[in-house]
Amino acid sequence: MKMLIFVAGLVLLLAGCGQARTAVQCPDPADVAPPSIGGASYVAGLTMRLAGPDRENSISEAIAAMRRADAALDASEITDILIAADCPNVAVLPGGSEDADDARIAAFRAQVDALLGD
Repeated sequence: MKMLIFVAGLVLLLAGCGQARTAVQCPDPADVAPPSIGGASYVAGLTMRLAGPDRENSISEAIAAMRRADAALDASEITDILIAADCPNVAVLPGGSEDADDARIAAFRAQVDALLGD
């Protein structure tokens, strides 16, 4: 009986260790990017640029491009578009946890807010 309890406990422990992390829930680019800036295809291209080595420059250029394309976009809309673009980059990081993913997105939001002057 003790052996059965031990084995059952071990199985539960090992099963818990093997659980996959919860995938990051990225916003749908079509929901956040208006057609005036290029919609979902603009976000897809921005995702690729944000995955590159010069993220801060890519963010600054994207902010300027979005403001040129649609002067009515406010800072929160621009931030949401940039987060939607960077989210797939966060989702593919190996070994991350849900907390680590949330922290990276929060740090990205703070960087965008600083570049926007908010």
